[in-house]
Amino acid sequence: MNDYESMNENEKNCLLASVASLYYEHDMTQSQIAERLFTSRSKISRLLKEAREKRVVEIIIKEPWERLTEIENEFMKRFKLKHIRIINTKGSSYELTLIKLGEIAAYYIDSKIDKNTILGISWGNTIYNTVQSLNSNKNIPLTVVQIMGAALKDKPEIDGIDLVKQFAKTYGGKYHYLLAPLFVQDKDMKEKLIRDPYISDTLSLAKRATIILTSVGSIDSTISNTAWSKYIDSYTQFALQSSGAVGHIGGHFYDINGKQIESELDNTMIGIDLEDFYKAPNVICVAGSKEKSKAILGAIRGKYVHTLIIDDTAALKILELDDEK
Repeated sequence: MNDYESMNENEKNCLLASVASLYYEHDMTQSQIAERLFTSRSKISRLLKEAREKRVVEIIIKEPWERLTEIENEFMKRFKLKHIRIINTKGSSYELTLIKLGEIAAYYIDSKIDKNTILGISWGNTIYNTVQSLNSNKNIPLTVVQIMGAALKDKPEIDGIDLVKQFAKTYGGKYHYLLAPLFVQDKDMKEKLIRDPYISDTLSLAKRATIILTSVGSIDSTISNTAWSKYIDSYTQFALQSSGAVGHIGGHFYDINGKQIESELDNTMIGIDLEDFYKAPNVICVAGSKEKSKAILGAIRGKYVHTLIIDDTAALKILELDDEK
């Protein structure tokens, strides 16, 4: 290849177009193009970057969902999030909304993981729909780990054990179970369990997660949820509501400003701490419906989440609540 810097502008653009065509249209690798043009791979990489900068080639990503970009911009400005996706549900049912949220979450996650990823995962309907939407032929040796114990014996398909395995197998990665219930009988039993080498190692790995995939639960839906009813007695329910709890993430309750609500449940829960959400590089929260708006807002204000994937009904209610302050 002739010296690029000595070319005139038309010759440069022709070369950039040729390199871009070989890479994007003919699926040649940068190394193959370099060999064909008798130059280095790093030179081809620079030419491809220049081709994008000069708009010789334009990359258009066509997401199959309608996003509300103006509201997304408002969320970024107010809450200083890392990333935000807000879908237009167009009046869809809650069930269909969960499917749509799962699709866009899976699409986003696929662009963020690599071989060094340690992905911590919770459980529930929203996370189930996200994992079900994963569809990749990539072979990425990532590590997937449960961040909290199991609680859904009647619906094992949406519990952490099934989800962590399915997620890892989609990419050909490794998975680690947290073989413990979400809540145990008392504090002594918890201390014994978390000293178990297998459980201790899994929790240690979960605390080092580079990405956490989770949802949030509202206090009202949690109290009425049969999966939680055996853990939250009337006294605990009253204590949580009296303390201003609006939701929970990873089994930890907090108020509308994100302040953790101290509860007896903390003494018996098996999972990562609320502080671990705060410290993780990227916590992806996928949630829908205006009923979860207070829980989502509290999680945002507490800085427990960095990437938010929600629907329009939740988004509009969150802005309304935030305006009240």
